Amino acid sequence: MNGKLIFTKISDKRCAVLMQDNKLIAASFQGEKEKVTGGIYVARIRDVVKDLNACFAEIEKGVVCFLPGSQMQTPFFLGDPSGKTIGRNNEPRMPKKGDLVLVQGIREAQKTKQPAVTTKISVSNRFFVLALGSNKTNFSTKLPAQRKNELREEICVGKYFDESGNLLPWSWVDPKDCEYLHLFPPVGLIVRTECREVPGHVLRGIFEGLIQEFYQLLKNAFYRNAFTCIKMPPSPWQDAINHFVLPEEYSEIVTDDPELYEEMVGSEAIPAGHAVRLYEDASYPLEKLYSLATKIEGALSTRVWLKSGAYLIIEPTEALTVIDVNSGKYEAHKGEQDYYKAINMEAAVEIAYQIRLRNLSGMILVDFINMTNPMDQEELIKEMQRLLLRDRVKTCVVDFTRLGLMEITRMKTVPPLLEQARKYKYPVPKRTN
Repeated sequence: MNGKLIFTKISDKRCAVLMQDNKLIAASFQGEKEKVTGGIYVARIRDVVKDLNACFAEIEKGVVCFLPGSQMQTPFFLGDPSGKTIGRNNEPRMPKKGDLVLVQGIREAQKTKQPAVTTKISVSNRFFVLALGSNKTNFSTKLPAQRKNELREEICVGKYFDESGNLLPWSWVDPKDCEYLHLFPPVGLIVRTECREVPGHVLRGIFEGLIQEFYQLLKNAFYRNAFTCIKMPPSPWQDAINHFVLPEEYSEIVTDDPELYEEMVGSEAIPAGHAVRLYEDASYPLEKLYSLATKIEGALSTRVWLKSGAYLIIEPTEALTVIDVNSGKYEAHKGEQDYYKAINMEAAVEIAYQIRLRNLSGMILVDFINMTNPMDQEELIKEMQRLLLRDRVKTCVVDFTRLGLMEITRMKTVPPLLEQARKYKYPVPKRTN
């Protein structure tokens, strides 16, 4: 894909944008303050809310994060190797008020919601992910079956693995540390798509380096005090590369920031085969070269015009986002079902694009033009499902409601683009009537 991932300033605000064929595909504002996501912290449980099946964990003085019950399996309790913070018979228990527990940021604060954390601590590189909670070894679904079998034979053998290819509990650690290793939760392995063409002996060395890094991280955390950051969150540009775009969506990274360029060159965070280029034409900055301010303004506007003359109205609210499909200028076709179907199909393409561009999340309701034929509705659902498969964020088309609204849900990862713009005081266009 001949795309470009650009890091620059737009109206003096730091921004990462993905461009393909001069079209803005995705955008994200990047603040100066470090994020929570990806950081690993020694947190103190401030409160337990049984009705919500959740806890509130304080990762630093005054910074309280939400810890849902679904993210509390196999917590790694800290501070006392005698086992007093562990349940009977070393069985995992849920955290209680005052406990010290290792957590990792998984979501930034959004609107009125606090940042979220998990006890499923993980470390990763381009090839592997190691995570607490299970000793299973899993492979990327994008790896061919033959390559999966080869990787099992090349990597998942030896002293670190059992006969099934799953990680043995802490088989790689220093024997003198065994006095408290029984307190460590199990660790699982994910083999990523990037292992597709790398020789097994190279991957083996990379895996062993990562497992030792993880071990040292947990070992260092064991006696640390509350509110200690064990591992800093990735820098904004690293976070963009890891979570904002897919490697196959672009082939080049461009920035006009010399310091950022120096930081990127030679970094392991840059995907293999991707070039990093410094743009140095001060007389014509990147923002103007790609008309980024104009494109961002369009991504923040309420109204989006379609080629047919129809248009969308996109209205975010506190609870959900509403998208209205309007037939626009062509009132002469009013009542023609084939025309309505064509407009809806055109709108579906644009809606899938706008969902990714604006990073809409949570519940999304789409009010398509009403179609009387149930087969047309079914075809529209299938088309929308197909279009949303391209999104790297998990997105699901639920169905049409009884009121004829298409219901879509999209996983919340980072705040929507409009919310980011308001947070960083980027000029937002006035609402279009």
